[in-house]
Amino acid sequence: MLNNMFSKENKNSEQYIYLSKIKLDVLKHILAFTLDKHYSPTFAEVARRFRFSRARVGKIVSELFLMGFITKGKSAHRNIRIDDHQKQIIEDLQFNREYPVKETIN
Repeated sequence: MLNNMFSKENKNSEQYIYLSKIKLDVLKHILAFTLDKHYSPTFAEVARRFRFSRARVGKIVSELFLMGFITKGKSAHRNIRIDDHQKQIIEDLQFNREYPVKETIN
């Protein structure tokens, strides 16, 4: 029975991630920080702003990446990127909704 749960048919089905208010707030903070300073915040800077651990920020950023709302750069330190298309999407996002995981990652 457990094997049936992990069949190829289930792997091909679309996956969703829930966008909570806090995830949206983090995303909007990253966008505002980037627009203001012309570089992206570190996980530690986001963590200080929201009084989170860096690990929690890392999890939130990973989910935002999977949903396609941000892109990751090659830098290890300030690697969060938001392009013009993503900026437009962010304006229309609503929290307390599920968004699909993107098949092709930037």
